[in-house]
Amino acid sequence: MKNLILSALLTVAVASSAFATGESKISYFVLNSFKNDFKDVTDVTWTLKTGLAEATFIYNNRKMDVFYNPNGTLFAVSKSVELDELPVNAKRQFAKRYEGYTVKEAIQYDGSEEKNYYISAENEKESVIIKIDKDEQLSVFKKVKK
Repeated sequence: MKNLILSALLTVAVASSAFATGESKISYFVLNSFKNDFKDVTDVTWTLKTGLAEATFIYNNRKMDVFYNPNGTLFAVSKSVELDELPVNAKRQFAKRYEGYTVKEAIQYDGSEEKNYYISAENEKESVIIKIDKDEQLSVFKKVKK
């Protein structure tokens, strides 16, 4: 489900055509920045997207995805979060508006120009991805009927 969320997020940021790749296809600048930013990380999977390199890994017991531009500048960080880490007002709004939905995942997305949370939830009729903006306002980011 997280891949669905991240794919939707990146579609907003850039038009992407992704393919998995080994570390040998990632630029020296990106690898050097990553190794400085995230020491002692293992089992990193790299993916190239139009204009960005994405690393997926576990860090401090959380699944993370980080995105770098070709010169090694960190573009965005996405990490899984627990529901109790979401803003209180947003949790209340979600509970009222999406009663009967089961939360599948929540992530925090820190981009170069934005910081948002996303909740992936579903009921028997549909799956939704809800965006929580910096003002703790909820909006439907994506909705899929089952």
